[in-house]
Amino acid sequence: MEKKSLALGYCGLNCAACPVFIATTKNDDELRRKTAEEWSKLYAEFLGGKPLKPEDMNCEGCRSGNNGYIGCKTCPIRACSREKGFDTCAGCGKYETCVMLNGFFSQHHEQAKENLDRIRKAKAD
Repeated sequence: MEKKSLALGYCGLNCAACPVFIATTKNDDELRRKTAEEWSKLYAEFLGGKPLKPEDMNCEGCRSGNNGYIGCKTCPIRACSREKGFDTCAGCGKYETCVMLNGFFSQHHEQAKENLDRIRKAKAD
């Protein structure tokens, strides 16, 4: 069984490096404002043109007991991994062929794939 980390998302993202996670842990309203502005532009297509507000920028990681950041709490990758009982997508037999996960990796999330690949390699060794 892979080691569970509260700072590593199901998708492989390092939550501890996420500006929303950082803004929450440091209670940094300026970082919330800046991230909301930047992510409203970056993720406009996924948000349906609805801008994010600073108060939307709160998250303690996708494993936390709270509902977290709207993008993470509605994340289909998170939902799938949780439903299947995996600590991360690295434990899934469909990891290599998952359309949802590969689409996510192609959207500037190469580091997440590297993190999950390391977990898979460690499990194989």
